[in-house]
Amino acid sequence: MSPLSTKPKILLVDDDRDILLALTDFLCQEGFHVETVETGKAALQMSTTSSYDVVLLDVGLPDRDGIEVLNELSQTNPHLPVILLTAFTSLRNSANPDILNKAFAYLTKPYKRQEVKSAIYRACVASQASIEGVPGSSSPTFPMVYFPALLQPSSAKAPLDAAPQPAFNLTAYERLTEYVRLMQFAFDHVPEGILIADSEKHLRFANQSACDALGYSQEELKTLRIPDIVPNHDNEQFRQRLDHLRNGQPLSYESVHRAKNGLEFPITVSVYLLNFQGQEFTCAVTRPVKEKIRED
Repeated sequence: MSPLSTKPKILLVDDDRDILLALTDFLCQEGFHVETVETGKAALQMSTTSSYDVVLLDVGLPDRDGIEVLNELSQTNPHLPVILLTAFTSLRNSANPDILNKAFAYLTKPYKRQEVKSAIYRACVASQASIEGVPGSSSPTFPMVYFPALLQPSSAKAPLDAAPQPAFNLTAYERLTEYVRLMQFAFDHVPEGILIADSEKHLRFANQSACDALGYSQEELKTLRIPDIVPNHDNEQFRQRLDHLRNGQPLSYESVHRAKNGLEFPITVSVYLLNFQGQEFTCAVTRPVKEKIRED
């Protein structure tokens, strides 16, 4: 489904009918198409029979724990962004972090209008880019890297119907969607491999060139860490290189990568430090080193 020709489609899951009515009315006014259910079971059923751009999921459902529903949704449809709605400010301390991190964002009741709209807006862009890719491209696409809790709980207790906000700007949404899709296309068609890892060395992004060189699918690479593909990885050396990057010093060096089939091959690496949403990431641009031809 393309948001360029249709309204973004939202599945709203909450057993509080007052919240359902208020959110549905607000989101419809903002240009979204909204469908509602009141139980986790119904949400899972709807997600298998209809296509949605985003799910707004209440954590406290009468029949199922919302975190469990989130986990099942992430397994059946990993491309579908889920925004958690919760009355608990300590959700990150009480819920299983491995499951909670599958959420695109979370909002604490009562919500501000702008928080709800902004979270859905970002999720729609991520959903669009991850599912459709670019027309005419033969390269596979994969879910964009989600950063849970992009929107932190609001400190202000403003009611949902407090102050009116500007209407959802579909033209701006289309432009941003096109931009994200163009960036995805560009990353997947540059000859250099691009690998992005988080502070725990987990690979969070890999373009098509990196996948081709290493022999892994994009989903397989996202389950690995840097030491899994760098046989000579040294923790102390890695820490020193991070310090160089934090001091603004450029970093390029030769290394070795290990492919899925076990073969090792030389590469040159240029590493950059990224700071996004308060998190630190390393971006490695890799190039294979051509072996010198020996003359007899």
